Amino acid sequence: MSQDLIRIGELSRVTRVPIATLRYYESEGLIKCVRIRSKYRMFTKETCDNVLGILHLKSLKIPHGEIQRIFRPDVSGQATREHYLELQQRLAHILEHKSIWEEEERKVRLLLEDSLAE
Repeated sequence: MSQDLIRIGELSRVTRVPIATLRYYESEGLIKCVRIRSKYRMFTKETCDNVLGILHLKSLKIPHGEIQRIFRPDVSGQATREHYLELQQRLAHILEHKSIWEEEERKVRLLLEDSLAE
């Protein structure tokens, strides 16, 4: 067994993602495995980064279909123009919400400071 490959159990332990979810990600083409003679699913260590990236996108409430488009580019290996525009719109939406939350944070911090001063 190559030292550069890890079993699905190790990938699950490192990423804290259940094995069933990792199998699902593989079946959806979000991550790739290598099958060795023993038929174990083996993954490159870079797959950990991919899984963590998927989790991050899920935490941002990015729809599953969009995550698939990110991790499964078209046959040329490039994101489509449509997908690029969708990502730009998503980024604009995130930045808009970020500014709203930053303003809310500022207001709450002022209230906390006022409470301590009393």
